Amino acid sequence: MNCQSKRMSKKRQTLFSNNRLIFAHVLLCLFYFRGIVGHLAKPFFRGFLQMTKISLDFETYSDCDTRSAGAWIYAKDESTRVLCMAYAIEDEAPKLWLPNQPFPDFIKNPNNYEIHAWNSFFEWVIWTHVLKQPTPPITQWHDTAGLSSAMALPRALGMCGTVLGLSDDQLKSKRGYYLIQKLSIPNVMNGDKALLKEMYDYCLQDVVTERAIAKKLYKLNATERKVWVLDQKINIRGIKVDRPKINDAIYVYENVQDKLKTELIKLTDLDNPNSQKQFLGWMLDKGLLVDNVQKSTLKLVLDSPDKFGTHEAIKLKMALAKTAPKKYASIKEKIGSGTRLHGNIMYHGATTGRWVSTGVNLQNIARPTLDADKSIELIGKRDLAVFEKENIDPMEALSSGIRGMLIPTQGKKFIVGDYASIEARALAWLAGQEDKLEIFRGDGKIYEHASSKIYKKPISDITKNERFIGKISELACGYGGGAKAFKLMAKNYGVDIPHREAEKIKQQWRANNTFITQFWYDIEQCAREAVQRKGVHKVNRIQFARDNNFLQCKLPSGRRLYYYRPSIKDKEILMFKTPAVDGEPELTYLYSPVEYPSKKAFYAHAHKEGVEPYTFTAMTIEFWGTNSTTRKFCKMNTYGGKLVENITQAVARDIMAESMLLLEQEGFEIVLTVHDEIISEVENGTVEKFKEIMERPPTWGEKIPIKVEAYEATRYRK
Repeated sequence: MNCQSKRMSKKRQTLFSNNRLIFAHVLLCLFYFRGIVGHLAKPFFRGFLQMTKISLDFETYSDCDTRSAGAWIYAKDESTRVLCMAYAIEDEAPKLWLPNQPFPDFIKNPNNYEIHAWNSFFEWVIWTHVLKQPTPPITQWHDTAGLSSAMALPRALGMCGTVLGLSDDQLKSKRGYYLIQKLSIPNVMNGDKALLKEMYDYCLQDVVTERAIAKKLYKLNATERKVWVLDQKINIRGIKVDRPKINDAIYVYENVQDKLKTELIKLTDLDNPNSQKQFLGWMLDKGLLVDNVQKSTLKLVLDSPDKFGTHEAIKLKMALAKTAPKKYASIKEKIGSGTRLHGNIMYHGATTGRWVSTGVNLQNIARPTLDADKSIELIGKRDLAVFEKENIDPMEALSSGIRGMLIPTQGKKFIVGDYASIEARALAWLAGQEDKLEIFRGDGKIYEHASSKIYKKPISDITKNERFIGKISELACGYGGGAKAFKLMAKNYGVDIPHREAEKIKQQWRANNTFITQFWYDIEQCAREAVQRKGVHKVNRIQFARDNNFLQCKLPSGRRLYYYRPSIKDKEILMFKTPAVDGEPELTYLYSPVEYPSKKAFYAHAHKEGVEPYTFTAMTIEFWGTNSTTRKFCKMNTYGGKLVENITQAVARDIMAESMLLLEQEGFEIVLTVHDEIISEVENGTVEKFKEIMERPPTWGEKIPIKVEAYEATRYRK
């Protein structure tokens, strides 16, 4: 290579090196200014890329009590007004709007915004009925409380923030309850400016807390998002109530109460027989050694001979205490001056994802003991003498008529579908209990087949009582329940079974359902491994994995169950065993505060049986969750059978949720869900089509044998 060529080559290298240096500097500048440019350009591109997120909270005032009337009637009340609204655009600092100010842009033009709130249904009704401005479509709303509940975290804003460990500046203000008592309900201090300023700050802080919590939660998957949207549509749509018949029922109930109370006063000579304390004192004076007047206690007294002449009074007391008829007044309060019951179901109300009732508890209505139509007819006559003539207890008629108070809109009809034994079918599918699945695919007589195996005789020879035992065994033993669970469930149905007989039936059931029994142990072992070791751990169609503070259980549908801050703990268990007698099985007794009032009572039971209690240590999965009885967020523990119960209920719920989405697509407008029932309101739909949709296996569980009982009616019934 000549000198000129060498000089040209060196020049090119220098130029190339300089260009690289320039290019590097350009890149550094771009990275440096990226944040600034992005921040400045973000508002411009928001409308093209995605909707702008608004975090929102209202504080209101009303003469109406939202706790008794519900959010819908509260918002519709003429006295209800907005005290203030706090809102935040994306991650910007929250702002305050007051009623004397112009509306922010997202209120006037809501279609380009996502609205996020804690218990968003309340914000929706306030926006719709109080602000009376165009409301964003429900598809643009997001409920952070629903997300929290879906992750088995508290549904209360303050508690959720505390549990998730928010910083002090992010936590909900503890002054909220005091401020609401002073400013949100009628009070002489309504005009206190200092308190109003506190309320404004409190409202702003709620937005800070809600937004901080939202950043720590997982989003719903696409299907669950659709389920939540449908849940909101059902609550907004509401279900119609037969208002005239409700008024008739309230009239009859008040008159029956007066009559029963008068009769009870005559028998007991008490000033107020409704008083638990007074009635307990009367029972003790009569010689009955009881420590409470709970329903279960009074039933036990009635089951024994009437030695003290108390049965008639106790029957009157129990009739007075019936809670079912009280629902009529609650329904009337929550429909206000209208005819529809709104906002009655709660998305992910249970940790398994099942719906629960808000307001009137329509999920827990006693099964009718009388014909519903006949009951409603008698109620409509408003005459207690008619009930006497027909020899019908008016309280029974009131209890039996509640469901029939729900009616379709004029010109429409109800079509109702109820899944038959859906949890038992889901459990057999999950565990791979093929013989049981074949029964469900065949005659479906699962109780008769269970009885046949217990009593070792053909189905055709099974008696009514034996079928009952088969039914109880299926209901009580599927999730690891022992002889005690079997015995208690039978007792609830009015049948007393000896403990050793219950133990024999339990053992027989487990021997006949080996795959389900093994499933309990496999699930527990799998969950333990997931708590202790990284990675995905599988049992059949179920997956467990530990992710940060959560044990996640992935269901076949893709949805997850969550267990917060799980750990493996040693638990000391107190127990005793009684030996086998004449070929009968030995019995195991475990101490539980639910079953025994104290350890002293447990030791007394052991002494009576002639054995000594002892303790042993067992590993258990401990986590934080909401106690279903106390509603407190606390430490809890679980085991294989309980985990399987959670999973099975969740799978049954997912089957139902997928059907609900399909039904809506086909024009069956859903107005209510009750346990495993779907209630729709239509003009022209058919029961056959409705049933066919509900019986379609889910996309993720094609081999689940599903059966649905469906009907159409002009009143809801069971």
